[in-house]
Amino acid sequence: MALKLHHCHLQRLSKFTSASILLPNFQTLSVSKLNGAITRVKSQRISSRLSKRRHILSASLSSLDLTEENINQVLEDAKAELAQLFDTSVGITGKAELAEVDGPYVKLRLSGKFWHKRSTVVARLGNYLKQRIPEILEVDIEDEKQLDDSPANF
Repeated sequence: MALKLHHCHLQRLSKFTSASILLPNFQTLSVSKLNGAITRVKSQRISSRLSKRRHILSASLSSLDLTEENINQVLEDAKAELAQLFDTSVGITGKAELAEVDGPYVKLRLSGKFWHKRSTVVARLGNYLKQRIPEILEVDIEDEKQLDDSPANF
């Protein structure tokens, strides 16, 4: 799909700037800036029933330092962006939490049910964390038993 951009006026609110434009095929593209740097790009598609589906692109988000606080924030961001992994509306109650940080190595703790295999969840979260925090070399699971997808593990 080709993206056609139209010029639009940006509304300034102190240091925060936000813009929204209507694209063909009933899509809206929103760009948010903070201190001149792009912080978020959202694309919303409005279906025939007028319900909105949001896609948040993190490619434009700035890199963060390797701290526990930043890892927790990125995990929260991942829940929004990777909503198909964490969608509670269909009974998926899976949680991914930071278990340990040892230098550039991060360990996650999984609990609850996931739509995808737990190994897939860890891989996707690992990729997301590494993109946002480039200092991370490896993301692994706290305990291999947490990768067991059997119902007894929930």
